Amino acid sequence: MSDAAHKTDYLAYLHSFRGLAILCIMGAHAWSMLGFTSGAETRLPDFIWLYATTETLFHGSTLFFALISGILYTRILRGKPWRSFYRSKWTNVVLPYAFITLLLTALAWPMYLEYGRANNIEFWFPKELAINLASGQAQIHLWYIPVLCVLFALTPLLDRLLRFRRGAVLIVLSLLPLIVSRTTYPNLISVPTVVYFLGAYAFGMLLGERLPAMLAVVERHLGFLLAMLAVSTIGNFLLFLWDYVPVGLTSAHQSLVYIHKMTLALLFLYLLHRLEARQPRVLGVLGTYSFSLYFLHFTPISLLSEAFAKQFPDASLPAVALGGLLSYLLSIALCLLVSMGLRRLLGRRSRMLIGT
Repeated sequence: MSDAAHKTDYLAYLHSFRGLAILCIMGAHAWSMLGFTSGAETRLPDFIWLYATTETLFHGSTLFFALISGILYTRILRGKPWRSFYRSKWTNVVLPYAFITLLLTALAWPMYLEYGRANNIEFWFPKELAINLASGQAQIHLWYIPVLCVLFALTPLLDRLLRFRRGAVLIVLSLLPLIVSRTTYPNLISVPTVVYFLGAYAFGMLLGERLPAMLAVVERHLGFLLAMLAVSTIGNFLLFLWDYVPVGLTSAHQSLVYIHKMTLALLFLYLLHRLEARQPRVLGVLGTYSFSLYFLHFTPISLLSEAFAKQFPDASLPAVALGGLLSYLLSIALCLLVSMGLRRLLGRRSRMLIGT
């Protein structure tokens, strides 16, 4: 295969994987948000089965984004000037994050003031905006962008380490999430969380440097990887079902989530690579708009969940499951329409607002 053909094939299946990744990330919020807003998680004892199923499938899917970023660096961006690398991240990641955070903070400002009057607290908009930018607290899913910025800042160091002893240090970093677990809500940003996602980013850099060889390894050990996926899926489901609460630096649950998502990523990449030029068109569209869907998706999911809860306050478990599916699908459609509309209206400048 020629270099040009190889690169085109690579971009196609990685692009499709990005589309799958955003579907999983949105799925992580659709049913859990509806369960919370409708009160189903406390009202329906059997909701835990739906929760365990959807969380097993989707929880931790942001790891896919970190992995893809690592692959993109060593496969596409490595060797380009650092100034170009950081200009791209500023335009495509930081600016849209700042815009979305500014917009969400402004929309929430009346609630800030109402809370301040009720509790005799004085809020200052620039200060609250700065806090939201640093913490990703403007909306619950935005915590990942400050973490990603740290990963980008560490990229030159990681690149040097990748050249040392055939990437031995990055192999160690990619295994660290097995013992250093991310922190969860409400303390989503922490040093352990950065280490956890650094593992996926480092693994992505390793994959990107030797992707054809790694896919060949996946093919040779496909049975083992499928068995690992099955075991980690069952383990994750049971820990969600039992409402496992971690103690200390290592969470057995987050370790299993990492194993599950990295195994799933390898299998997704392998299967999409086998499709070659026959990539699903829908995944290509979702891949193109993946970052804007990431920035925008939580608002429609939240609004649709609130509407469902008001309309069906006593919804049964099947109704909540169906409501979550409708919220999921409608949110995808709405976010795509908004993203496509802004891109048509603003052209490439839309990247500075919504990331696409």
